[in-house]
Amino acid sequence: MELFFIVLRNVVIALLVLYLLIVIFDVIFVCSFRSMLSRHDHDLFMNLANKKDNIEKLIPLLNSKNVKTDKKKVEALVNFDLKRVEHQDGEDAKLAREELASLSDYFLALCRDNKEIKSLDEFILIENNLNELTTLYVNHVVMYNADILGYNFWISFFPTRYIYRILKIKSKNIIS
Repeated sequence: MELFFIVLRNVVIALLVLYLLIVIFDVIFVCSFRSMLSRHDHDLFMNLANKKDNIEKLIPLLNSKNVKTDKKKVEALVNFDLKRVEHQDGEDAKLAREELASLSDYFLALCRDNKEIKSLDEFILIENNLNELTTLYVNHVVMYNADILGYNFWISFFPTRYIYRILKIKSKNIIS
């Protein structure tokens, strides 16, 4: 009987140690995912800031060739608040990304419709920069979404999900 209690005690201790190790690994994974997501946020923000800057360079080209532009769209671009896309999680960031994409499409279409602007080296450079930024953005979104899935998995993991709920750590949405 005494041997049974010794074995039982050792099994309980082993299970507690295993549980503690799982909790430690979970916390480490969540912390590393939070760090990666912070870097992704910064990279995506910089990409969108560069995109806005490149789109703004199209306005003088359009003005130089007397191409009529929608004043509301010009104002929207000039007054576009980059703080809205400082963090990618949230509905406002999603709307801001969509607005910037719409403005980009609008100004690029105006430039492409004008034969003089379309052949300018400056326009070709800006258009190539915007295409590269779009490709880079898509690649970053893929990495961001993969890390979001990992992060959401680890904060919902059984041993520690209750601790994260108490600390008000919530799951994040992927970027579509």
